[in-house]
Amino acid sequence: MVKARSALGVIVAVLSLAPAASAQTRVLTAHAQTASALKCLLDHARDACSTVFAGSARGTATQWLWWNPNKDVELGALVSSEYAGTEAVNAYLTKFLNGRAADVYHVKFGHQEKTFYIVPPGPDGKVHYLRVRQGGPDDERTDLFTYGPG
Repeated sequence: MVKARSALGVIVAVLSLAPAASAQTRVLTAHAQTASALKCLLDHARDACSTVFAGSARGTATQWLWWNPNKDVELGALVSSEYAGTEAVNAYLTKFLNGRAADVYHVKFGHQEKTFYIVPPGPDGKVHYLRVRQGGPDDERTDLFTYGPG
């Protein structure tokens, strides 16, 4: 019973956040390196871009670099991609990108839309942190709620 009340308290707290408090702060200056990394992913440029991604970003990037026709059918054709801003560190980025600011890109396909979070490359020139999730850039609260606080 206590566990259920705690879970309910967390749910109520998340849902009752004021819109201003949950709004994401984004700076609208894209980094050339993250734009280049996104292009690699969307072009599925496996040979040219396999060395761009390292660390935890490598696994996510591999799904986009090693493409097949089934993925084209699932997503549909690329419709558009646009820079949505550089997002300051918040609860979402702390949970999924080890607390690093990220450039956010909104990508629309024929059947789905995705949001790409790309942390600018480290001193070695490689992208170490990358997240791709379903939905638009403003759907973070829903995604964070789905995966829970821990």
